[in-house]
Amino acid sequence: MNYQNGALLLSLLLMMGCSPKGVLPPTAIYPVQWFPGYAMNDMLAKKAPLHDQHDVQALLDKPWDFSYKLTNLQTHQVFNADRCSQILPDLPQLETYRHFESRSFMYLTALCVATESIAKARPARYSALSTFKLDAELPQHVPKNLALIISVSEWKKIAQNKKIVSWAQAETVKFVSKDGEYRAKYAMIGAYQEISLIARGDFNHDGVEDLLLLAQSHVVGGTYAAHRLFWVTKKNTNSPITLIREFPPDSQ
Repeated sequence: MNYQNGALLLSLLLMMGCSPKGVLPPTAIYPVQWFPGYAMNDMLAKKAPLHDQHDVQALLDKPWDFSYKLTNLQTHQVFNADRCSQILPDLPQLETYRHFESRSFMYLTALCVATESIAKARPARYSALSTFKLDAELPQHVPKNLALIISVSEWKKIAQNKKIVSWAQAETVKFVSKDGEYRAKYAMIGAYQEISLIARGDFNHDGVEDLLLLAQSHVVGGTYAAHRLFWVTKKNTNSPITLIREFPPDSQ
């Protein structure tokens, strides 16, 4: 094939939307990224370098700075665990043997699930979330699932109400403060939540960029605490931010 014929073929392929091997299509690539709120490395016995997703994947089998005595509620097995890879396969069935460790274990399991998700994410080809901010307007734009509704019956009413779409519609929320670009604090009646943007990438492999949010919730003057993950996306600039997945599932 001479140069002129080769150039003509390349032009035709690009016009048809095809990309021959070695030629990148004329679209932006949005890489997989993680941010300071992703603190898995801080929970390890020895910190590891995090240069790429292979390093993130490796964290799943690195020992934590401490171990937990756990009970598998299905098999009734009692065992010690000190790394994510030991708990992820049976996570829904596990609880701490010592009740006072449940809160810290809840946070650790959220980080393990986030680690697995970040490791499997892909770069996105399209993003409508480039202007996303953790600011005073956030509760008006994110799904109602981010609301902290402790009452099961009350949450069922909100979940079934199609007119309630956003967090701000589900409960009264007030912006309190911002800690850098990736973390903000919001107050509700008798409670508060710290929302962190911990990662972004294509988590569900549809080509569209998604965000991974961590909500750390506390009741003022009480012992209740929760650590929840939310994967959200925005299909185009005119569509709302919608929920892809949450952990724990239906975590209200």
